Amino acid sequence: MPSRPLSVAMLAANPALAGILARALEIDGGHKVATFEGIEALTTYLRLTPVDLVVLDTELPGAPAIDIARGLRSHVRLASDDFAIVALTQTPSPFHRPLLAAGIDDVLQKPVAPGRLLAVVDALCAPAREVAVGNGPMVTLFEASGMAPVRNGNVIPLFGEGRERR
Repeated sequence: MPSRPLSVAMLAANPALAGILARALEIDGGHKVATFEGIEALTTYLRLTPVDLVVLDTELPGAPAIDIARGLRSHVRLASDDFAIVALTQTPSPFHRPLLAAGIDDVLQKPVAPGRLLAVVDALCAPAREVAVGNGPMVTLFEASGMAPVRNGNVIPLFGEGRERR
């Protein structure tokens, strides 16, 4: 479980589902959750407010979650430099690979149990564990691996940003 309450932004097509999941994250997890029904409101919020995690519903009308995830991963004007993305989808596991390739960190198949979402949120946002490397100083597992962070996918600008004007 994270050492501090997390800031979570949730974009969901179904306000009832969003309410149930947000309530579980707030009451059971102690996290702060803001819910949105449109990408414009979410993007405005993310420009002004740092978040630790974004929850995306893949059944949004007119806005594929893959495009939203790619846009969020490449957006340069967001208040957070790094945040996890969890997708909620009806599709079975074999079809989750494109979502993961678009920069989504984890995919949960609907119906999503609130406890399952809370467990995934806590696991994704857990503080980096420190390990001893030889006789040297303590470093995080990520630093010990020597790997650099990777952002995947083709970039699709959100709402005209990065596009040339005519």
